[in-house]
Amino acid sequence: MPATTTTSPIADTASPATSTGPAVRPAKRDSAATKRRIVDAAERVVLRDGVGHLTLEAAATEAGLSKGGVLYHYPTRDALVAAMVTRIIEQFEEDIDAFLPEPGSPEANRPGAYARAYVHATLEPAAPGQERLGAALLAAAAAEPELLVPLQKAADGWQARLEGDGLDIALVTVLRMACDGLWMCDLFGLASPRGDLRAAVGAAFEQMTRATT
Repeated sequence: MPATTTTSPIADTASPATSTGPAVRPAKRDSAATKRRIVDAAERVVLRDGVGHLTLEAAATEAGLSKGGVLYHYPTRDALVAAMVTRIIEQFEEDIDAFLPEPGSPEANRPGAYARAYVHATLEPAAPGQERLGAALLAAAAAEPELLVPLQKAADGWQARLEGDGLDIALVTVLRMACDGLWMCDLFGLASPRGDLRAAVGAAFEQMTRATT
């Protein structure tokens, strides 16, 4: 997800609007970039040292910022962990979007299009370190239930999309739970299927999405 972004000669000057619409304020861009820099740094700390060593000071040092620069964006460690959990959610949703068929195409109009994208996004190989990172963050969030709220809200949204996907609601609920179970097995190393078996599991999941088509 300079020492701070609170004062900047650029930040205080808004670009004028153009005929194509209002310009994006540099301060807003700088703030978003700094937040990404902090979250990137926090992820490196967790992957290298473990989530127990994640502090605002450690994230600041890793990011090359002052602690005040981190506090401006993430006033507590919990806020930083929540931002990291939110990034995992956003990355998964980007994966889902990448597997959705082109709008208006025959496949897009078939029941189960979103469910199939959900399956493929679940099976998509994780980037190096991402499974360890996800497991560490979920373990940390489990100790503070409010940190799981973004994930709970995201799951409600995924379930709603699946229920509106033209398939039997019970079937897509079972499918989501199976996919989520596979994700958890991947995160925590719980006999997660690999190789040909994983491919067969994925094929079985996708077949569920075509049961009524």
